Amino acid sequence: MQFRKIKDEDFNIIAEMQSKTLYNGSEYSALYLKGWEFFNYPEMEIAFEDGVIYIRFIPHDKYKEEFDTTKYIFLPPLCTLDKIKDAYAKIEEQSKADNDLMYVMSTPDEYVEILGDKYVYKHNDDYDEYLYLPENLITLTGKKYHGKRNHINNFIKLYAPDEEGSECRFRSYEERDYKKVMALIAGWDEKKEFNEDSYDEMKNDEFKVIELGLKMIFGGCDRCFADVIEYGDKIIAFCFGEITPSNVGIVHFEKGDINYEGVYPFINQRVAQKHFKDVRFINRQEDMGLEGLRKSKQSYYPAAFARKNVVESKKEQ
Repeated sequence: MQFRKIKDEDFNIIAEMQSKTLYNGSEYSALYLKGWEFFNYPEMEIAFEDGVIYIRFIPHDKYKEEFDTTKYIFLPPLCTLDKIKDAYAKIEEQSKADNDLMYVMSTPDEYVEILGDKYVYKHNDDYDEYLYLPENLITLTGKKYHGKRNHINNFIKLYAPDEEGSECRFRSYEERDYKKVMALIAGWDEKKEFNEDSYDEMKNDEFKVIELGLKMIFGGCDRCFADVIEYGDKIIAFCFGEITPSNVGIVHFEKGDINYEGVYPFINQRVAQKHFKDVRFINRQEDMGLEGLRKSKQSYYPAAFARKNVVESKKEQ
């Protein structure tokens, strides 16, 4: 395979290929790859061969200890399902040629079913992404969503969003909102469940990704969007999302000030109503093994998961 450094314009080709698939994960989002430091985007490489897109990267220096036996990490090859078996075989060949161990992250279950028992598979459900049916999050009908509807109704009673003369509005993000959004995120971040050693590092990384996402919106990315809930002179909730070329709605970030009762269920439903009526699934990302986050995501009753499997070569006997 002929790899070269990835360029921003390659995402047009990536989008074209993804539109031909039913890929449910977030891996091929430009925000995901360009924003999170782990992926080391300035050094990321891409190759095109026989109708398959291959992307590989060497993790940023601060993550290398986690992958001390592997030089390159591959994203799952992007192609139609009939090419998957050959694509993984070529990754294995390339890894051997590089004197490296094959390591393909985030491989979905449907790929594993095609690959069979040829490889070693590792799975950690902390990184599986939650998939929801859009009609469920838009309507919240049925007994299981009774609590969510109550929270939303309480929010409406307390703050009268969108009523004439109300101080509370759900609306699209505007550039003038930047400082207020960052103030909201800083307050939310203090409650995160990360340990002290990783706190500042993760906080800074997340801030950078959100900043990039907002720049993408005003730079012409028509798949991305951001919304806020404004109350008086404050932003009390913020959401950044995207609709992938394979027609999956992704919620990349959702932040709310929990001092405002019902703010999370309210922005969750409003965003789904505004942006996700016609998507196949709404992907609300992984829970990272954080108990509070897991409980919250499960309370919306996912329809499925975009499971993430690591694929490695079998050791030679």
